[in-house]
Amino acid sequence: MAEGHNEGIQISGGTINAGNLAVGRGATVVAELRERGQEDVARRLEELVRQLEEHRDEVPHLALVRAATESVTEELAKERPDKTRVRDVLAGISESVRSVTGLARATDGLLEAVQLVF
Repeated sequence: MAEGHNEGIQISGGTINAGNLAVGRGATVVAELRERGQEDVARRLEELVRQLEEHRDEVPHLALVRAATESVTEELAKERPDKTRVRDVLAGISESVRSVTGLARATDGLLEAVQLVF
């Protein structure tokens, strides 16, 4: 190993999931506006609700999935949403609707947006 000062990142296996990342001397990051991310979350939540109605005949336990979706909506409306709760509920919805492609995509997209914003 060469001597000196390493100002980079060395990764051996694993995963980095970062919206923004700065490395090295003087590196800076300008973060996305949280509001923009919240708008994306709201749009994706609307899409999930739309897909749920569109595929209501294909969704097993529709009443439970609707209640879970309402729970996510209420949590996200709070000033400080509980990210863990939202993530867990969305994971449950995702598992319940896995067989309905449009719903699964909408749920997974919402989960990704939530993880980036909150």
